[in-house]
Amino acid sequence: MKIKYFFSLMVLIIAMAFLSGCGSSEPEIIDIEETPDSENTQVEPVTQKLLFSWNKDSGSRIEDGSVPFIHKLKDGRARLYYCNSKGILSAISNDGLSFTKEQGVRVSLGEGFESYVCDPTIVDLQDGRMRMYYKGADSQNPGPGQSIHKIYSAVSSDGLTFQKEGLRIDSETNGDNGWASVPDAIVLPDGRVRIYYVTAAAMEHGIGSAISSDGLNFVKESGLRISNLVDPALIRINNKYIIFAASIDERFASLPKGIYYSESTDGLDFSEPIEVFQESNVYDPSILKVDENTVRIFYGKVMSPKLPAVESHTGKIVG
Repeated sequence: MKIKYFFSLMVLIIAMAFLSGCGSSEPEIIDIEETPDSENTQVEPVTQKLLFSWNKDSGSRIEDGSVPFIHKLKDGRARLYYCNSKGILSAISNDGLSFTKEQGVRVSLGEGFESYVCDPTIVDLQDGRMRMYYKGADSQNPGPGQSIHKIYSAVSSDGLTFQKEGLRIDSETNGDNGWASVPDAIVLPDGRVRIYYVTAAAMEHGIGSAISSDGLNFVKESGLRISNLVDPALIRINNKYIIFAASIDERFASLPKGIYYSESTDGLDFSEPIEVFQESNVYDPSILKVDENTVRIFYGKVMSPKLPAVESHTGKIVG
């Protein structure tokens, strides 16, 4: 009986101690993994969308030329590469607004699939040279099925005299259905080069990409980066990839004609497009980072029948 009484007493003491602990001021230890709704659960931060305030720059940057690519030089000047009936030309600027045309042709018309050359984009090489990627076409007919577009490259030590290197992306053999056009190249943090370009793969209307470890041999990446928009222009801001593109045909895009941008953390999956501005007859954007909070977007515009020009908008980051 004494043993039984002692055992009962001990149980009572333990129970009282447990109940008194429930009212204690000591903090309660909670297993977060077992209570996902707890206030202590760590929540992934929400990524803030990059927002701009845009203003149209007065006048034109270049007349009698279009399809621009802007390249910032090491001395702070900016060189604008553009196209006309002679091929790919250039103009130079100290302020990114007033440009002086430079003599000569950067990349001349050739034969076959380089009978018409346009849509330049440039990456700087580690040895101080620069490589231009550009579109070569067998005619100036405007759409897939009417002509064949491929992507070529040329290299230069001064940005003025280019030596052609040959074919980089063959649209007839890599699944682009004869249409790899309007390239824009970017060097990734690991040194690889990715080219974004307009593709007719699977008869879709959008922007695809290809990747290269040496800048010469490219492998097509699966899927589309952006559907329905065309004419990509890439820039990295705040560790994000920002792609600017054009809506030029409302039969394909659900967006009104104009210029838009989307963002990505990996350069492959992009968000829904955000409007820069709506306007007809604008195309081929190119982007210049003026400073940490300012960008300038250059684009082609048809001022009147057969009279192209390059115009621009300046954007300030506001969010």
